[in-house]
Amino acid sequence: MKNKKRRGAFLIPAVALVLAACGTGEGEANGDSNTADNSSEDAAAAEVEPMIEQLDENTYRYTLTNETEEAVTFEFTSGQRFDFSLTNNDGEQVFLLSSVSAYIQALGEETLEPDEELDYEFDVPELELEPGTYELEAWLTPKEGPEYPVTAEHTIE
Repeated sequence: MKNKKRRGAFLIPAVALVLAACGTGEGEANGDSNTADNSSEDAAAAEVEPMIEQLDENTYRYTLTNETEEAVTFEFTSGQRFDFSLTNNDGEQVFLLSSVSAYIQALGEETLEPDEELDYEFDVPELELEPGTYELEAWLTPKEGPEYPVTAEHTIE
């Protein structure tokens, strides 16, 4: 009789934990637990404009402009906020900033108010590449949501 009581004492909490972990199932049938947030995220993606401009020979500015009427917040899992790459004419990636960089491992966020710009200046390092024209692509690195990629030509003489 004591063994049955002990089993019951362990079985009931175990079953309760399993059922609690299952959740209610509401709104999760298609994998979206919060459809309203996803649709507002999509609307923001359509109205946050990325741009890249060359400031001098190897310096660029990656800019996001919030053209919505609401603040847009980007969450990050590290100190990295953006990345960029260089790709040659054969489509081969010859440089990726994040592959040669280290970032603090701390959660962070950036909030972009309506009509506000968020910009990051960066230098393309001196690389031992063949002279020619390369595709420079820059993008945001948020935890979720759109990355806002944008491209420009980068010439190596």
